[in-house]
Amino acid sequence: MAGNENSACKNMEEDLVLYYYKEVSGAQQTRVENHIKECAPCRLYMQEMASILPSTVMNDDPPETFWTDYNREMRLKLSEVREKKAWWQSLLGLLQPWPRSAIAMAAVVALALTITLGKTFWHSQEPPPDDQALIEELPVAENLEFFKNMEVLDAMDFLESSDSPAKGTT
Repeated sequence: MAGNENSACKNMEEDLVLYYYKEVSGAQQTRVENHIKECAPCRLYMQEMASILPSTVMNDDPPETFWTDYNREMRLKLSEVREKKAWWQSLLGLLQPWPRSAIAMAAVVALALTITLGKTFWHSQEPPPDDQALIEELPVAENLEFFKNMEVLDAMDFLESSDSPAKGTT
């Protein structure tokens, strides 16, 4: 079970860490303790863990003054939020003295101006007559090959129908 002099036994490393954190019990604890007594590299490994690991786990709780300052700042921010009005509440405050009928009238006038002046900007987008004929013929030109094939099929149907009576007479 003994490994080299610089490290613990590979099959015992996990057990040694668990033993250090007191996560083993019963037979496993006894087995690890017996192994440490017999194995010098594992004993050295445990000593290194005991010296290094406590320094890696430091208390990171902030001091009491931090919490006092934090509490004071939060209270100030909360009081500012309570006092601050939303933008729409400020706007509504400006409109309160006006009678509702005046606001409704302004909305009707704005709508009427929009419709009246908007007619000049809303032109119909119909193409000129020359372009209209081109637009109508364009799909036909794109499918010209299809229509040629249809003419051939019509001609074949005509030929077959003309052959049928001749066969019936023979």
